[in-house]
Amino acid sequence: MAGKRYLSKWRSFFWLLVVVAVCFYTRDRFEQADVYLYNTAAELLGQKPEERILHLLHPGQTAPNEADEQFETRRTEYPLVGTIEVDTQSATNCFAALPLGPQDMAVLLQKLAEQGVKHLGVSAPLSWEGKSSAIARQMVCLGLQHFDHAVVGLRGRTAADADFTPTVLRSFVIPSTQIEGDATGLPAANRAIENELMQAAEAQELCWAPDWLDDERLTTQPQTANERSYPLLMRWNGEVIPTLPLRLALLIKGYSAADIHVKPGKEIRLGKEVLPLDEHGRTRLQAPQTTAIRLADVVDGQAAPPSAGSPTIALLTQPIDGTPESRRPAQIAATISQLCGTEIVEQHVRPGAPGLSLMRYVPRAGWLNVSLLALTALFAVRLLPFLPGILRKLFMLALLAGIFWFAYEMQLRGKWFHISNAVLTWGALAVALCFLHPVNSRKSRRR
Repeated sequence: MAGKRYLSKWRSFFWLLVVVAVCFYTRDRFEQADVYLYNTAAELLGQKPEERILHLLHPGQTAPNEADEQFETRRTEYPLVGTIEVDTQSATNCFAALPLGPQDMAVLLQKLAEQGVKHLGVSAPLSWEGKSSAIARQMVCLGLQHFDHAVVGLRGRTAADADFTPTVLRSFVIPSTQIEGDATGLPAANRAIENELMQAAEAQELCWAPDWLDDERLTTQPQTANERSYPLLMRWNGEVIPTLPLRLALLIKGYSAADIHVKPGKEIRLGKEVLPLDEHGRTRLQAPQTTAIRLADVVDGQAAPPSAGSPTIALLTQPIDGTPESRRPAQIAATISQLCGTEIVEQHVRPGAPGLSLMRYVPRAGWLNVSLLALTALFAVRLLPFLPGILRKLFMLALLAGIFWFAYEMQLRGKWFHISNAVLTWGALAVALCFLHPVNSRKSRRR
């Protein structure tokens, strides 16, 4: 009696059909699962960032670009501030008679307004030889009203007998509750230096601010015009008041004293803008824009018109002794430009990067590939069941590992295939092997 193991051909044929049916039915039906598998693998392998998508393409397709990226840039634009210095030499070349009187000042103001200046600061003694007439002083006041904003500097000093803070300054005193820290390092004064313009009835309607202080080097002879600003604040009888450049900038930006918060030696906050501040009330000059305008060009009306880019903010200065003091006007103008800087926020769109993709691997059709698939299927259903159980399991595990290894190799080459289809087919084969068990034949061979 001799026995041998036998496997039903019909049973093998049935499970072969099942495996083939699963293979063909699931070929393109689970592509989303493939997308997930390939994207997960690409992230784990460091082949793509987490936020990007790996597209699985078919022949003839192209990957869409990534979404456009919106971003913004911020920069600060500083307006151009012009300086006009009325020194003795410049005035001699422009006016028939010296010294200049209030009528000449009124003419200068009218000329500046006609040439496009909208905002003006005046730093001058405002005292003239001889007794000026009321109508002449009124002309100066009316000339200052031609501008959108005009601030006149009030000169002061520290005297043994203090005087009351001028009424024209008290309207812009910074409340003590908005000042934190020691303000004793700020330039100080307690008495105004008289000027004839203050005698005009219209002078009370002008905007005044502390300017030149006798015996205060920071206000009369600045030495760091390229690094530090003109003092922004002064103490007048202990009260903290914005100086000429800060007052003009506050008017231009529409701020009031309630919008100013000061920490001497640390910072000054103007609305939402915060600037560093040293103990003397100065801030850093970043990139202010200033230009010197010749007095002759103003008087002759030859300054560039507004359309040509001439400054709309100007500073008119007149030295006490007639000697040019270009450093001081330049520093005040640079301070005004710095304080009037405007932050420009620009929105930009960066085109999306080309999409990441894999092209589908399509094996060439031919008798060799078909033959290999047929032999593989025949081997799976006819020969595998005869192997010992441990060998079958090892073979199936090796086959599953081979599927993922092949997918990895294809991915490195920029290709993909349906992993889901291969895994489901492998699963169908695993189920088939659970039912394909060879049995011993009981038939005996006749002698």
